[in-house]
Amino acid sequence: MKEYEPPKMIGRRVPFSMRVLPEQHRRAFEKAAALGLSQADYIGALIDRDHGLPNAIDDRQNAEELPITRSA
Repeated sequence: MKEYEPPKMIGRRVPFSMRVLPEQHRRAFEKAAALGLSQADYIGALIDRDHGLPNAIDDRQNAEELPITRSA
């Protein structure tokens, strides 16, 4: 098996290109939006979850959230 070599970084991340079925893309888009995540962050959270790591899906309490302001 070939040894893993990370691709060139863009900022603190690496590009991740893949092809999915249109329905999978729609479901990922909708779920990411419902969680307040980008699709990239959602896919990353699924990968972390699969490896038993803390992630932005299951650990919503510690996720960064914008403060909600309510007008009186």
